[in-house]
Amino acid sequence: MCVSCHGPTGKPPDAMVVRLGVRDLTDPTVRTRLTVAHVEAQVADRLGEQADASFTGAMTDEQIKAVAAFVASDRFVRR
Repeated sequence: MCVSCHGPTGKPPDAMVVRLGVRDLTDPTVRTRLTVAHVEAQVADRLGEQADASFTGAMTDEQIKAVAAFVASDRFVRR
């Protein structure tokens, strides 16, 4: 699900940045603000606000926590 907006490496395609304001998760400035709690809140809130019903219930709380822990970690940018 994340790849469709953020791209496979966390760096979104330019069109997604322009169209939806998607942030580059590899940007050092953005990385300084990425805590597990922040990513969890963003994922949970964004999935809850999507107009596309396919996102409804698409991730469990445990999956959101796991994604948030990975994205906020140093492993994310070193892959």
